[in-house]
Amino acid sequence: MRERTDHVDLQKLYPIVDLLDKHQIPYALGGSAMLYDLRLIEEVNDWDITVECPKQEILEILNEYDCVEQRSGDFPFASEYRISIPELKLDIIGFFGLHTDTGIVTLPVSHGSDWDGIKVSSPEIWYVAYSLMKRKRKSEVLMDYLKSNIGTVNKELVEFLIKMPHLTRGVRDELIQLIKTSSQ
Repeated sequence: MRERTDHVDLQKLYPIVDLLDKHQIPYALGGSAMLYDLRLIEEVNDWDITVECPKQEILEILNEYDCVEQRSGDFPFASEYRISIPELKLDIIGFFGLHTDTGIVTLPVSHGSDWDGIKVSSPEIWYVAYSLMKRKRKSEVLMDYLKSNIGTVNKELVEFLIKMPHLTRGVRDELIQLIKTSSQ
C-alpha cells in the first residue's frame, strides 16, 4: 500500500453529504477518493458520490449549487443520471450502473468505512465497477487489497454481487474465489 503524501480537504464535501443525510438519501463516496482513503493511491482525482434517489430529488436539494447534468449511459456507463458540480470537481451518480455484454449491472450504495464523517463505498463494489469499466490496474489493486484484508471482506455483499444478473463470468469467478478464501 502507498502512503498518502498530501492532505485532502474534505470541507467542501461536508455541505453536500449533510444535505444527503438530512434528506435520508443513501450515498457513498467512491472512485479515487475511496482508493485514497484505503491508502492505495496518493491523490484524489475528483469526487464521485453514488446515490439511490430520483434525479429530481437531487436537483431540488442541490438547488443552491451550480449543477450540470452530464451524459450518463455511454458505454460502459449505464447509471440513470450524473450531476456535476464543476466548482467542487464532484459528480453525483444516480443508481450507479455499468453495461456488460448481456445487460446492465446496477451497483448498490454500500458503505465500507467512514472518512471523517463521510460514508465511503465498499471496496467490493468498486472492484466490480472497475472490472466492468475494464480499468484493470484499479480492479487488481482492489482485489489485492481485499485478499490482503480478508477479515474485513463484506461476505454478505460479495454473495449479493455474485448473484447479480449480467455480471461477467470473470468478475463472478474472482468474487467466488474471494468468498472461498475468506471462509478458510
